Amino acid sequence: MIAPLTEEIGVAGQTLRGVAADAQRRYVAWRAPAEGGEAYAASFRSTIEARGGWRRALAGDASAIVRSGSLVVAAVGGAGDVAGVQLRGAPAGVVVGLDAATGEPRWRTAIDASEWAVIASLAPIGATGDVLVGGSFSGTLRASPVATGATVPTGATVPTGATGAAGATVPTGAAGDASKIVSSGGRSDGFVARMSATGVVTWLIRVGGPGADAVQGVAASATGERVAIAGTFSGSGAELLGAPLAAFDEKSPHLDGFVGELDPATGARRWSAAFGGKLDEAVAGVAIDGKGRTVVAASARATVHVGGSDLVAQGDADGLVAWWRADGTLGSATLVGGLGADGLRAIVATGDRVVVAGYFTTTIQLGARAHHADGDDAFLAAFDGDTVVASWPLTGEGREEIAALAPLPGGFLAAITHTARTSADGTDLPAPADPLAGAALLVRGVP
Repeated sequence: MIAPLTEEIGVAGQTLRGVAADAQRRYVAWRAPAEGGEAYAASFRSTIEARGGWRRALAGDASAIVRSGSLVVAAVGGAGDVAGVQLRGAPAGVVVGLDAATGEPRWRTAIDASEWAVIASLAPIGATGDVLVGGSFSGTLRASPVATGATVPTGATVPTGATGAAGATVPTGAAGDASKIVSSGGRSDGFVARMSATGVVTWLIRVGGPGADAVQGVAASATGERVAIAGTFSGSGAELLGAPLAAFDEKSPHLDGFVGELDPATGARRWSAAFGGKLDEAVAGVAIDGKGRTVVAASARATVHVGGSDLVAQGDADGLVAWWRADGTLGSATLVGGLGADGLRAIVATGDRVVVAGYFTTTIQLGARAHHADGDDAFLAAFDGDTVVASWPLTGEGREEIAALAPLPGGFLAAITHTARTSADGTDLPAPADPLAGAALLVRGVP
């Protein structure tokens, strides 16, 4: 059994960005403005923290963090010098592997491009310490392991594993021939990479076509034997490793969604599917539950076509939760929302169930419970198949958001941000002195 916890952790001048957990400890990612500089990299500084333990400062904008093997793995974005790595393109990113016990950096892998690259999602792969990375880019993307502590001049290369002065900034490509490269086929494409427990890029693929395409979610099963991805694409010509993604309207500029499964060892496509309508869809994430189903969380407007069914949003937008079987056939799909502008921001699997995080603006019915919004409010809901088995509202005078979700055995950990006094599932959280610094952790078990 998981003991419920609601804990205010806000720190003046810092914004909660990500969260991860294991059986002993919780980990959070903070972002704060940095002094001086006009470049994006100089705009933020980040801190990865093991609650009650170590803290690690990194230059740049931290977002997703996950617990994998003996590591805490963090994604940090920016331009120029990010997390001690000199990047090309703006923005770009670095994936950093930190020792979970001490916070010491074990490896850094750059994700940069000739134009830009954004890391959207991380996922651990079983207990191996490997991690999946997904996002979007334009131009030529390079995933480059960087020798920790290496000191080399710009443009030079060193053998993989070489080291030098601690804390030095190194250019991407410093790990020599360990880099992997792909090029976009249009305005932007999605990418997915697998990195080993030492930061080596095992494989790297692109997904997309001539339009604006992106990967917004990556996930792996608990055993690491299955890997899923989800994202958006626009118009005709988009493909996943040679398999076309069928747009709802090939002449429309609006975004459709896609989901697929890859071979964990090689990155090869196993299956893929698309969903969409006449207006834009937005994908929040993907998960693989204990029954082997791939589950996508998204937001849909008007009518969305999923498999052979048309689902009609009640208001301006609704959240969408859809399940695909292990063979790629659609199991079921349901909309989550009321008469306002509602949607989903995150998803995580916990055993045979999934928990989604979303937002709502009027009244929303979640299973047997109706929740009433005071403005821009948030919610969490646990699904067993397409049935809501539990829900947790976050309502208040200001704006509440779920910044991130992390799985726990039998439950979940949610990172909450709030601008004013808030009720988090019945527990009052005080109004922060700085509206951007309101932050809390919420732990709940899933029945």
